[in-house]
Amino acid sequence: MSYCLNPHCLKPQNPAKANFCQNCGTKLLLAQRYRAIRLIATGGFGRTLLAEDEYKPSKPRCVIKQFYPQGQNNAHKAADLFQQEAVRLEQLGKHPQIPELLAHFEQDNHQYIVQEFIDGQNLTQELAETGAFPEEQIRSLLKDLLPVLQFIHQGQVIHRDIKPENIIRRRTLNPPDSGKDLVLVDFGAAKQATATALAKTGTTIGSAAYAAPEQTFGRAVFASDLYSLGVTCIHLLTNVEPFDLYEPLESGFAWRAYLVNNPVSEELGGILDKMIQSSIKLRYQSAEEILRALDAGTQGREDRSNRNPTSYFPQPEMSRQTRRIEIPPKTSPTSSSESLTLPTKLSLITTFNKHSGAVYAVAFSPNGKIVASGSGDKTVRLWELSTEWEICTFGDSWFSGHSQAVRSIAFSPTGKTIASGSEDKTIKLWNVRTFQEFFTIKGHGNSVNTIAFSPDGQILASGSGDKTIKLWQMGTGKEQQSLEHLFEVLSVAFSPDGKTLASGSWDYIIRLWDVRTGQQIGTFDKHLFDVFSVAFSPDGTILASGSEENTIKLWNLTTFQEQKTLTGHTKSVNTIVFSPDGKILASGSKDKTINLWDVSTGELLYQGQAHDDSVLSLAISPDGRTLASGSADGTIKVWQLY
Repeated sequence: MSYCLNPHCLKPQNPAKANFCQNCGTKLLLAQRYRAIRLIATGGFGRTLLAEDEYKPSKPRCVIKQFYPQGQNNAHKAADLFQQEAVRLEQLGKHPQIPELLAHFEQDNHQYIVQEFIDGQNLTQELAETGAFPEEQIRSLLKDLLPVLQFIHQGQVIHRDIKPENIIRRRTLNPPDSGKDLVLVDFGAAKQATATALAKTGTTIGSAAYAAPEQTFGRAVFASDLYSLGVTCIHLLTNVEPFDLYEPLESGFAWRAYLVNNPVSEELGGILDKMIQSSIKLRYQSAEEILRALDAGTQGREDRSNRNPTSYFPQPEMSRQTRRIEIPPKTSPTSSSESLTLPTKLSLITTFNKHSGAVYAVAFSPNGKIVASGSGDKTVRLWELSTEWEICTFGDSWFSGHSQAVRSIAFSPTGKTIASGSEDKTIKLWNVRTFQEFFTIKGHGNSVNTIAFSPDGQILASGSGDKTIKLWQMGTGKEQQSLEHLFEVLSVAFSPDGKTLASGSWDYIIRLWDVRTGQQIGTFDKHLFDVFSVAFSPDGTILASGSEENTIKLWNLTTFQEQKTLTGHTKSVNTIVFSPDGKILASGSKDKTINLWDVSTGELLYQGQAHDDSVLSLAISPDGRTLASGSADGTIKVWQLY
């Protein structure tokens, strides 16, 4: 059969010897020699067809790639990539595990690439048929493909789209005695890795689930291919999609938790963990390095098998979920067991400065490994502390995100969801695993200034410029209660038991609410100006409040009386937060400083300028050792408490 090359032809099937399509009249032979016989696949920018080379007596099979953009978006970029694939295949020359380029030309206003046909199935198809790959098969895969990556990297080419679909297992070896049956295909995303190109941020190319963090920002390097190969391996070992394996709050892939009756040795596990490190500097830098590690591990296993069992002491076993490479902190804070003294100093660990607007909100993930930030630039960003790496940005595309400044953010107690409140009057819920927005809550008539999750994660409270506090059921997104202040609501906080909600307002009043009934159960009205921040102590006995009058007040929740007034800031107190043990209160001010206070005595333990502009938000890590601050200067700073 002959298959018509006209993408618009309604009846593309033709007799085997036909020279022109019987339906539309299109010429059926490409370059007078290549005859398409059936369609293999189609996509947004082209089609792939199985063909025969009629120029040769044996009529060997080949593959025709036809450039045919089906939309106008990025059509020019797609054309460049199509041309680039031909250039890269020609540049790499002949390699038994890379399809050979046979021809590249234009005919009837379409571009074509003709390349060697690889008779086999890709690893996605194989996985569907056979199930999860065992360790020895993964070792074989790595030893098959790493030399191919070494070859293309030596040719200064980065593939940028390594995934199971782009690895084909031949049915017959070529050459027959090579022992290499895996072929790396689809160089359409490949990039020339010159020094200039590597220093330049470019278009994001590749498949998101397998792409290294730096590649998602258009900065692919050779180690990016190693990362993608590592992700491919853990996908094949677990038979679970990479997006489902990735745990942002763990800053990596929790792949061992998904191994089902498919044990993996510590040695191979360590190699794969190093391949998929988010930090480039912690990853293998070359394919040769990984091959050496595999060879060393093989030799080590052989040596151990020949030893007296009593002479071999294995490493302590770690749980599958926690077994990963840990990055030591820059400094080692003194633990409470080493000293009973309260922290009295801050030491700067790092600064994140990619926001283009004021940072109104910061929050720690429940495990303390990630800081989230919300900004006047309309985005929410996630930062990995151990590697000082930006994980992702929520809301940086035209179809997703807030349309105005993000004023507040909060992690759910499980860490799987982030809520963000904005001046655009909405609250958005984001999936931390997939980095996708999955729900938008609407109901406020003005800016959402503050949000907080209840301790059980079932309720989200939001305070707004429309003078109301709304309680939302997280299961349905429906409004449960609407509570009112006289003026704009600036801050909300749940008590540790989740039964009480505190709110601060432009009306200078702090109100306490029964969460179940929505009834007001008390007020504190001794502030003279706006109440910007409220916070419960971890034991629920004290409520702290920060005000525009430059003071912090501590309220006794047993007697409902003012307990202390803390003075030391010279301008408004914008944000306050208790340490997890309740002994320290940190405060940030318009005077650019961060203060640390002894809660029991009210003593000012530390004061120092932290930013070049107002400190707008603070958060303390769950272990109490790290403080994050957001500022009107557009930066997030991370501090060690000691």
